[in-house]
Amino acid sequence: MKKILGILALLLGTLVAKGADDELKYIGMPVGGICAGQVYLGGDGQLWYWDIFNVSQINPGGPGDRYYLNPLTQEKKFENGFGLTIKEGERIHQRALNSTGFSDIQFEGQYPVGKVSYADPTLPVAVSLKAYSPFIPGDAENSGLPLTVLEYTITNEDAKELDVEISGWLQNMAGFQTGKGQSEVHVNKVVADMKNPQLMCQMGSDKYKSQLADWGSMSLTLLGEGKAYAKANRTKGLSIYAGNSDNSSEEVPLGEVLVGNVTGKTILKKGESKTFTFLLSWYFPNIHLWDGAHHWKNIENLRHYYSSKFTDAADVCNYVAKNDWLLETTKRWNETWYNSTLPNWFLDRTFLNVSTLATTASIRFDDLTNNPENEGRFYTMEGVYLGEGTCTHVFHYEQALGRVFPNLARQLREQIDLGLSFNDGIIKYRGEFSGMGRHDGRGFAIDGHAGTIMRIYREHLMSSDSKFLLQNWPKIKKAIQVMIDQDKAKTGRADGILEGKQYNTLDRTWYGKITWISGLYAASLKAGAEMAKEAGDARFAKECNAIAKMAFKNISTELFDGEYFIQKLDPEHPEAPNTNLGCHTDQLLGQYWASQTGLEHIVPQNQVKKALQSIMKYNFVDHYGAYIDTAAIPIKRWYADDDEAGIIMCTFPKGGTNKAPGLIANEWEKLVIGYFSEIWTGQEHQLAATLISEGLVDEAMKVEKALHERYSAARRNPYNEIEYGNHYTRAMSGYAPFIAASGFTYHGPRGVIGFDPKINPENFRSAFITAEGWGTFSQERTTGLQVYHLQVNYGTLNLCQLKLQTKDSDKISKIEVLKNGSKLNVKVSQKEQLIMVDMKNITLHCNDKIDIKITN
Repeated sequence: MKKILGILALLLGTLVAKGADDELKYIGMPVGGICAGQVYLGGDGQLWYWDIFNVSQINPGGPGDRYYLNPLTQEKKFENGFGLTIKEGERIHQRALNSTGFSDIQFEGQYPVGKVSYADPTLPVAVSLKAYSPFIPGDAENSGLPLTVLEYTITNEDAKELDVEISGWLQNMAGFQTGKGQSEVHVNKVVADMKNPQLMCQMGSDKYKSQLADWGSMSLTLLGEGKAYAKANRTKGLSIYAGNSDNSSEEVPLGEVLVGNVTGKTILKKGESKTFTFLLSWYFPNIHLWDGAHHWKNIENLRHYYSSKFTDAADVCNYVAKNDWLLETTKRWNETWYNSTLPNWFLDRTFLNVSTLATTASIRFDDLTNNPENEGRFYTMEGVYLGEGTCTHVFHYEQALGRVFPNLARQLREQIDLGLSFNDGIIKYRGEFSGMGRHDGRGFAIDGHAGTIMRIYREHLMSSDSKFLLQNWPKIKKAIQVMIDQDKAKTGRADGILEGKQYNTLDRTWYGKITWISGLYAASLKAGAEMAKEAGDARFAKECNAIAKMAFKNISTELFDGEYFIQKLDPEHPEAPNTNLGCHTDQLLGQYWASQTGLEHIVPQNQVKKALQSIMKYNFVDHYGAYIDTAAIPIKRWYADDDEAGIIMCTFPKGGTNKAPGLIANEWEKLVIGYFSEIWTGQEHQLAATLISEGLVDEAMKVEKALHERYSAARRNPYNEIEYGNHYTRAMSGYAPFIAASGFTYHGPRGVIGFDPKINPENFRSAFITAEGWGTFSQERTTGLQVYHLQVNYGTLNLCQLKLQTKDSDKISKIEVLKNGSKLNVKVSQKEQLIMVDMKNITLHCNDKIDIKITN
């Protein structure tokens, strides 16, 4: 059964077709705001994993695969939920809106909107749920609310007339976990001074405001007519709660259970439907009392960022109630994303890791000292509760934050990488945590450093002007110079290949000529040259270009063995681990970054394509267990089951496993060298993206499908790609294959946007996100005719040039360009299949549309 369900999930995205607990129990879609804590939507619509109280919900201890092998299952830590009371004549039905109340439940995840449908042959109604938090690409402020929206639509399918009541209940959790024994009370209040019924759950006073991690409040609001109750009791024999007190306030001693209730009613005739919208919010600001391991700077003054915007949980609900555009815009984004010719499962997999921002792996601080460098500061661990310091060598793989919330990404670059982490050109790889514990003395991770240069370049491209680049150019230049100096260190001149000490994401210091690290260096040189030119630093641009050309030549001649790129060892450092003759999945990590940012190839294209084909030949396995049984390098962590497919990090088809470990001195180093035989989704996503960029679409889809099937709902939580811990941030590279599939290129300061679809280019449609807006691009191709459409669905888009790919290189005989139906005067140039449409600097607003028709 699990195998069948896995295939079904693969075909239909994250849709689960049957409502048995075994098929729904793993699903946990994050449905809170980004950087506002963690709340899961379960497969049956039940909210679970409430990690919002600054009291950790799970033990984060190792090994890192513990949650892959034993996925978390839905649990209930406190009383919350929704239920129905249906009066059908003299007959009364009472059902909880979860797996205990309905026999037929289907879940369809379309992050950020989770969709659940309920049916039961014994009931005359069908119910559907949309659960989400306001989510608007480009707007991190309104996408970071501590709130979940639950929209229940009830439809009368059979009866002549039904009297329907929907009830939501919530336990007062303010101080419940850490305040027991204190002289304080839980207080539930019914708020009557607004048009929407609201339940407010809080503590009786501010006595412990700065002493309890879970001091704060929760609120449940129904938009529109209804009623709230300060106290509710469980309906006898049923798992729903009903209000039983018209008091405006109820209280119990701290640590006792107090549940409140909000209800809405309607009468439905046959075929009629009604939607009830509930807002469930929270406000627990005391992140400085969080019990997870942390070494934050200025910790005593840090609170959750949302606390700088709101006064309590009711304030959050009221804000959303007054700004219903937040809900409509979230739905419009959801429609924009899925209004695509790309497969639904691919759209699911390439966007769902954005939800990592809505887990406790991602945090945003409010600094009570009003320090601009720390206010709103973004911070992430490698995974939930594990791996501190916004780790550069993990997080630089990501494309989701930088593309979906570019403003927040720029803030991260300035506050952390060019701020707290910056030390005379070196970008420390764990920020404020560098130099502590096991990582003492290894604050410089060369791969993370180079990757961060690439992120800086991406953030510039995703800006509306050059302010970010120009303000930070002196530091950016210093950071690039650090790598150039290391390149020069051995011989006194740069040759485009780094040598010397190279600490990296594989958790040990490497030496020698390492393709994947020098490739990142080569990409950062190309990005550096582009940034230098725009900053007016022609001399440095020339130097970067010159070394990049040497890297192009030397990496290709010294490190390409005819099939793939290898590593040349440093005989002076036999202790260092290495891939020597091995085929390493990340060998083209620099090319991944070059492709994602629209740069030219860092090594010859024919070698890139051959190396990618070799990775598929040697590293892709259909059955992981069969590989592990014969692997010369043993592992201690499993991120794939025996019967699952995936990409091995490094294989050794030409020998070399005896050299790969270096000189192992301890158990930690045994664990680390075992990485070579592991499967990491963050690497698989970047590989798939590069495969697509090079036209190897079938191979890329094979990789992504294998990954997607490993995370089918029948096996584990589709929304939790695991490496060292839950919701591992390296997996945010998952957005990269989408960028590659649409062939999206963008330079915001120059007003240039381009598309070169790689999947079904004859009839293609997909979303795009720019510096200040988002929308839809589509193209249709027939013999002698190409039609393109660009529409803005939110925000604005400054446009000076549109780059398009024609079906062939035949000269254009006619082109027509319209804006909202009116002809535009444009200048068109062609370079083989590339068409550049230059127009006066125009600004497209929401619903504006550009239509282009090209005749060859």
